[in-house]
Amino acid sequence: MSYKLSIKKKQWIIVIHVLSVVCWLGGAMVMLLLGTYMLKAENGEQLYYTLENMHLIDLVFVRYTALIALLTGIVLSAWTQWGLFKHYWILIKLTLTLLLITFGIVYMAGWLSQLVRIANQGRFLVLTDAAFLDTSYSLIGGAIANIVALIFMTAISYFKPFGKIKHKARRSNPGATVS
Repeated sequence: MSYKLSIKKKQWIIVIHVLSVVCWLGGAMVMLLLGTYMLKAENGEQLYYTLENMHLIDLVFVRYTALIALLTGIVLSAWTQWGLFKHYWILIKLTLTLLLITFGIVYMAGWLSQLVRIANQGRFLVLTDAAFLDTSYSLIGGAIANIVALIFMTAISYFKPFGKIKHKARRSNPGATVS
């Protein structure tokens, strides 16, 4: 017998899950907004502080809330009737969440740190540097990818498409006895 959440616990975990996804989506939208604002900076201080604010948003509203969304999503799936591997929509959400978190840790955090470091050294002049601009566009593209994926995951949470995952029946052992 597996553990099931009580209704009250399930409701509280859903509240935490939804709030974490809202923060994650909001953080991604702010990252996109600040990223485009950064490219229109009028001086080196504005550029640097915009990047510093992006770094803060990444830490507070993207990284940790993404991890909370992952953990609460796993708990809700594993300890409710939905199950972690019973429905395609849950498996798609789990896969996308893991991919977004990995992409954020491996690429986006590095790009942002690199931009902050370069802007701190070169300030306004870096806006003419091709490598700086390429990395900036990559970061903005990553924010767009986060937004699109989070909207898609929200939609499939509501519509629950793709049906159940069909598991192959276990082969019976002809020599086994039933007790």
